[in-house]
Amino acid sequence: MKHPYKKFFQLQLLMMIFTLLLGIVAMVKGSLLLIVTALFCLAFSFIFEGLAEYKKQHTFQFAQQMTRAVVIILFVSYLYITLI
Repeated sequence: MKHPYKKFFQLQLLMMIFTLLLGIVAMVKGSLLLIVTALFCLAFSFIFEGLAEYKKQHTFQFAQQMTRAVVIILFVSYLYITLI
């Protein structure tokens, strides 16, 4: 039997892999856009983990992951706008 939140864990893993790959490429190339994209992938990883916790009725962990994602998105967006 498949767990109803298995897809969220798979998406979280996929986003973490994208984050790692984009982060390595961004460091090698020195591209600001790739760094921002990698950090957004990290935020989406937190979102998917939070949704999995929400499905398991763990509201505190859900709130933690959503807060982390929102902070990363706001901080990265602010930095990107000010650096361009």
